[in-house]
Amino acid sequence: MFNVMPYIQVDLQNPNNPAGTETRKYYPVPPIQPSVYEYLNVNKDVRLRKNVTKYFADKTIEWIENDDSFKNHKSQLADLKSVDGQIKIYHLLRKFVRRSGINWYDLRDNRSLIKKFINHKL
Repeated sequence: MFNVMPYIQVDLQNPNNPAGTETRKYYPVPPIQPSVYEYLNVNKDVRLRKNVTKYFADKTIEWIENDDSFKNHKSQLADLKSVDGQIKIYHLLRKFVRRSGINWYDLRDNRSLIKKFINHKL
């Protein structure tokens, strides 16, 4: 059987010790290996982007129907209810994320900023 942790044996010559050598055993310090953490980039998750896009597409339709600040966008309501409307909202959200640096999972917390951005860009 072998030792898991090797030891080094050192012979020391001691002039005061007429018997000869003195032996000591010591264990060397193991090398320090840095810890590597790898995190998943949640912003690249396709399902997260779809859910957030659907949420804001529905919110945009609701804002156009009920909010007075969106009343000039009523002509785009039919387009926003289609698949093309969701693609348009997705591109607006991507542009917002790139410019602001806000993560996709934080977009719902910043609803008022996105509301102003969508109102401006539509």
